[in-house]
Amino acid sequence: MRVMKFGGTSVGGAAQLRRVVDLVEQARRETRVMLVASAVSGITNLLVDAARAAQEGESVEEALARFAHTHLSITRELGAEVGAQVPLELGLAAIDMELRGLLQGVGLLRECSPAVLAHLSGLGERASCLILEAMLAARGLSPYAVDPRQALICSGDPLQATPRADEIRARFAPLRDASGPGLMLMPGFFGGNERGRTMSLGRGGSDYSAALAAAALDAELLEIWTDVDGIFSADPRLVPEAFPLPEVSFEEAMELAYFGAKVLHPKTISPARERGIPVRVCNSFRPDHPGTRVTATAAPPRHPVRGLSFLKDVALVNIAGAGLKGVPGTAARVFEAMARSSISVVLITQGSSECSISFCVQQGDASAAVRALEAEFEVEREAGKVDTIERQGELAVLSIVGDGMRHRVGVAGTFFSGLADVGCSIAAIAQGSSERSISAVIAEADGPRAMAHVHHRYFGTTEVVELLVAGVGSVGGELMRQLAQQAPKLRAQGVELRVCAVANSRRGVIDPAGLPLDGWKQRLDAAPDCALLAGFREQTRARRPGRPVFVDCTSSEDVALAYPSLLAAGLHVVTANKKANAGKMAHWRDIRATASRHQRRFLYETNVGAALPVIDTLKNMLRTGDRVLRIEGILSGSLSFILGLTEQGVPLSQAVGTAMEKRFTEPDPRDDLQGTDVARKVLILARELGRDVELEQVALESLLPADFDASGPLDAFLARLPEVDAAFQRRVERLRDEGQVLRYVGSVTPEGCAVGLKAVPLENPLAAVKGGENALSFLSERYSPTPLVIRGYGAGAAVTASGVLADVLRLVEGPLP
Repeated sequence: MRVMKFGGTSVGGAAQLRRVVDLVEQARRETRVMLVASAVSGITNLLVDAARAAQEGESVEEALARFAHTHLSITRELGAEVGAQVPLELGLAAIDMELRGLLQGVGLLRECSPAVLAHLSGLGERASCLILEAMLAARGLSPYAVDPRQALICSGDPLQATPRADEIRARFAPLRDASGPGLMLMPGFFGGNERGRTMSLGRGGSDYSAALAAAALDAELLEIWTDVDGIFSADPRLVPEAFPLPEVSFEEAMELAYFGAKVLHPKTISPARERGIPVRVCNSFRPDHPGTRVTATAAPPRHPVRGLSFLKDVALVNIAGAGLKGVPGTAARVFEAMARSSISVVLITQGSSECSISFCVQQGDASAAVRALEAEFEVEREAGKVDTIERQGELAVLSIVGDGMRHRVGVAGTFFSGLADVGCSIAAIAQGSSERSISAVIAEADGPRAMAHVHHRYFGTTEVVELLVAGVGSVGGELMRQLAQQAPKLRAQGVELRVCAVANSRRGVIDPAGLPLDGWKQRLDAAPDCALLAGFREQTRARRPGRPVFVDCTSSEDVALAYPSLLAAGLHVVTANKKANAGKMAHWRDIRATASRHQRRFLYETNVGAALPVIDTLKNMLRTGDRVLRIEGILSGSLSFILGLTEQGVPLSQAVGTAMEKRFTEPDPRDDLQGTDVARKVLILARELGRDVELEQVALESLLPADFDASGPLDAFLARLPEVDAAFQRRVERLRDEGQVLRYVGSVTPEGCAVGLKAVPLENPLAAVKGGENALSFLSERYSPTPLVIRGYGAGAAVTASGVLADVLRLVEGPLP
């Protein structure tokens, strides 16, 4: 015996119904079958809305017409596949008249009792089963119609009926016998009381109907046919990388269904589990897909968790007071008050101090829950033993579920650190004694990004990092090229760097779905002028992506000043722009305080040595307790390149021009030539050492003669620059004759910070640093007398962009420090 249940989308039209009949016919060749069907997709909502409209005195003619047309149009499309049209159309017309009569009664009385709504809302299942019965009969399959009002005996609330398992089993006894009908057909969603009146099993109850029937028939398999490929590791609408699970245990399926997995009704698993009946969840639109098998003997999951679930529209209710501590029966009174108000409690948590009890209810029940507690604890409130009874709305419950969590170290840590990674605050935590699930109550708006990132942490699926790139000149443009080049490799490693915004000094374009890396220039050129930073902030606040990164490839002071507001909006900041770290000390501190407060990262490795690991090396030395005594080196790849050319006899002005053509210099080469750029780098290093230093305190010697006028527009400056060529070249040649070379050196010593031209002997290690190289030595207590030296290429957009990309990827490697 096999029970096959088909949901609303699986019976949603003529083509879908044909597929259902094909699947049933195929199964019938192998075993006896009971088919349980839902209403056509959308019909149950239509009926409930029509009842509400009738109760309000509104017209229901449109709903009546739509109900009739939906089923009649399917019948007409099927044509001869339903056999004789007239009997079927008469049967559907009788249901139409029944619906009209019920709605007329509701309209006259302006009241729709639970019993009437239960009866009315089950008409869709009856209509779809009439069509299926005709189709199956036309195929010669001779279906036996089972009336759930006579077979699924229930009691209690007509809209949330309680099945009576023993009575149901007795009613199904003739059908359970091997000599019973080979094919049975039953509408889902409702049963009946002892008098045969309709009792609804609740929304989504068709799964429950099928499970009850499977248990009563001692079925060998229960199949739930839906429109997805089984139970997924997470909601694929929230986590595109979610995947169907091959198998889960009964206990895991119950946890997943309870906390929001929509594929199964939460109550479905219990009857099948009690009888040891495997459940298969499969896709009627892809019947060859194996789907998910739910059994008592599911193999342990390969990952620590089996899946994630997300329950929306939740409110957290909290009762607190010193008078609650140590008082027996307090918790019982809280939940008895909820029971009297017919409020279902989703999750419970209590602090070890016993001074507060928190629990979650559905959002719509929150006000009633507070009122019930206020009434129950009225005496304690007046006596001051209960301080507050409050609720917090717009929340959701995010849960991790899996048998593999039991006795496994680090599962909870991964969960909570994953939430912290994406800046998600936790309102409450709960874990069942089975250690099969852990739940966190979070803001509903945080759900999608939290779920996607936690899923990535457990399953290693693709993590999306959203980049908002400011500045697409030499460094920014090269970064975009490298992103396009590295995208396939990174995707294979489970990382997607999605550029969601780009901007230059005049305009910007934002696209949450991601800009094409081969067409971003055209999109930017066509974009209107805009306030790019405000747009970036609003984009992040509105969408709350999981890993949003602001990438600053500009040299703008205004952009650097905006870092605190960008961090506060939820963006990580990766910057090649030195203006923030070399700005005023108060701003330097503000950036770090804001990043810490909002759990954001501020990364700036390229500020000193392009792609060379200068900042990271220095931080690691300091973190491990080393004391740095002196830092000295060549910190400008552009000046290293320029001075190297002058040694070959190239005039200074021509060497500067060549460096500009290769895009080795700052946008204004005077920042390099006058030493300002190196001074900023030295200042940044000094501040990393803990020194409270401003840029004005760095002793600065320009590469240009003191009497040379370097002011005015850039073009005018470059036109005058050849005036210094002869004198500069004579100085280079004189030093060469003395066995020395010119190098532009920056240093941080106990005496202070300094940058300037320095004549160094040819045997000095700095003499060999040229052609765009950087070199830096750290003399410390551990690295003494031989200093630690970092040397490598440090000029050009390519190496700087690669350093920026490396900083971005550091955000993916693990949780925040």
